[in-house]
Amino acid sequence: MRILVTGASGMLGSTLAIELSRNHKVYGTGNSDITLPIDYRVFDLSNESYKELIDWSQPELIIHCAAITNGNYCQENCLKAIDVNGVSVHKILNATNTTTKIIYISTDAVFPSSLHMAKEVHSVFPENIYGKSKELGEFFLKSSQDRQYTIIRTTIVGLNINKNRIGFVEWIINTAKENEELGLFTDVLFTPISIWDLVDEIIFLINTDNINSETIHIGGELCTKFDFGSKLLKTLNISTENLFKRLISSFEGRAKRSNNQSLDSDFYQKKYNRNSVSLDQTINKIKEYYEYN
Repeated sequence: MRILVTGASGMLGSTLAIELSRNHKVYGTGNSDITLPIDYRVFDLSNESYKELIDWSQPELIIHCAAITNGNYCQENCLKAIDVNGVSVHKILNATNTTTKIIYISTDAVFPSSLHMAKEVHSVFPENIYGKSKELGEFFLKSSQDRQYTIIRTTIVGLNINKNRIGFVEWIINTAKENEELGLFTDVLFTPISIWDLVDEIIFLINTDNINSETIHIGGELCTKFDFGSKLLKTLNISTENLFKRLISSFEGRAKRSNNQSLDSDFYQKKYNRNSVSLDQTINKIKEYYEYN
């Protein structure tokens, strides 16, 4: 199958592109140079036309991983965020015919703080520009006619192949190793899944031809940001001496973010007979990659 992965220079996209390239013809785009075993080019999703991109890759399936995920940046650059995260879906739909399938990576941020373990049937109500921009992308897909798609809402954790990028996990590890103070929220709940486990689920959906014009939640075990960071550092044998508890309510100077980012994955797991992902599994996947690299 010919597959186009957007965001292939990012944490999820790069890992996904590598794994898919073992059995598929993979094309990738990103916003920076990166060496991958695929046909790759830098492409700005703010471009008005995607015709050149589609003519180049001629995809049967597009996996749209690309997004601006920094909440503060999205708040300060709302038009850019809406364009890249949301309107890009509309551009993809316009540039392809209805036989091209689409997998869109969305987020827990489409839901408000008032929801605990949000289900697919719950109404979305994003509380910041990032969430609103991803909701817009979902809207374009759901409004498309005769198009096979899957919207995956998830919360990923992992390590970047691109060493110039620092994500949540790298920040925790680097801060602890540099013996700097590390404050993690005890009042923020989330259901993290490793990029490697999510890649496995995406490949499962592709291989079983289960792109069924639906929205699904794929996440891991419920925990706080503090619990996640503490368990991660202990598993990696990194000192937690400077780790301390903090509250999101006391953290100023940031975009509003839900303090309950949890997703319920029961629908997906039961429908497709997939196993749940424990926090131990998520942490151990990070440990495996961390020690190998």
